Amino acid sequence: MTGPADRPGAGPEHPDHREAETSGPEAEADRRHRADRATRGALAALLCLEAFVVLLVPRAIAQTAQGLSTTSTVLLVGLAVLLVGAAFVLRRPWGVGLGSALQLLVAATVVLIPVLAVVIAMFLLLWWYVLRTRRQLLATPSGWRMLIS
Repeated sequence: MTGPADRPGAGPEHPDHREAETSGPEAEADRRHRADRATRGALAALLCLEAFVVLLVPRAIAQTAQGLSTTSTVLLVGLAVLLVGAAFVLRRPWGVGLGSALQLLVAATVVLIPVLAVVIAMFLLLWWYVLRTRRQLLATPSGWRMLIS
C-alpha cells in the first residue's frame, strides 16, 4: 500500500509544501499582485455578464408590442461589444477607468429600455463593491485616481 507521501510530488520537496514566507516585502508584493489579478478578473467577469444582459434582456422585450427599433438594437449591440472589449483591456492601468466609464453608458440605456433599471442598478452596485474591495486590498488611492491604478 502506498500513502500520500509515496506519490511523486507529494513530499516535502514539493513547492506547495515549502515553508511560506508570511511577512516581508516580497510576500507583501506577491499578495498585492494576487489581489490585483483577482479583482481585475472579477471586474472583467462583471463586464462580460453585463454584455450578456445588454444583449439578451432587450431581445426578450422585443417580443412585446412596441419592440426595439433598429437604432436601439445597433446601440445595444455596440455597447455589448465595447463591454467585452473593455474586459480584455482591464489588465492595463487605465482599464478600470474605461470599465467605469462604460458603467455610465450602461446606466444611460435606461433611457432606451426603462425595464433594465433594476438590473443596471444591481450591476452598478456590484461594480462599486468590487472597486471598494480592490481599494481596501491594494491600498489604492481613493477618488478618481483609483481608476488609473
